[in-house]
Amino acid sequence: MEDKELLEVVNEEGIPTGIILSRKEIHQKNLLHNEIAVFIINKDGKLLLQKRSKWKKSKPLCWGASCAGHVDIHEKVTDAALRELKEELGLAIEEQELNPLILNRLRRGNKNSHIRSWYYVETSYDIYDFVLQKEEVEEVRWFDIDEVIKNIGNSEFTFKEDSMEPLIRLKEIIEEKLI
Repeated sequence: MEDKELLEVVNEEGIPTGIILSRKEIHQKNLLHNEIAVFIINKDGKLLLQKRSKWKKSKPLCWGASCAGHVDIHEKVTDAALRELKEELGLAIEEQELNPLILNRLRRGNKNSHIRSWYYVETSYDIYDFVLQKEEVEEVRWFDIDEVIKNIGNSEFTFKEDSMEPLIRLKEIIEEKLI
């Protein structure tokens, strides 16, 4: 599956260069590409995380963002976020419901250099309202954001130090909403 997914190489501002390669080749050559991550929060200020499918190559059965993924070729970053929400969780929303958290965050890694745009969405969904894409998602659960922040770097979670800033910003937004 991974070999058939085509991605577009981007510059350090996240602007497509016109170079289109397979996901595998982009990762092997460590080329910059666009990714999205979306956090879902509820009225109680809880954060929905997904447990990645046992079939995932990277970090199977680890807790991560509500949804995340690559931006397809010729796809707007916001459209990728909306697509991933629908595919992975069955959550269909309008673009105006997608709230920017941190956009165009450059991350240089040994195997996966990317520009990630982080968003958050508010929902009244109950945990059982989500329709999970079994190839991607094992389960979902509501977490207290302090628990998530405390577990950055824990092997049961996908979050690394570069996730701290979006999580802290999300915590501030949740606290403002609960006042």
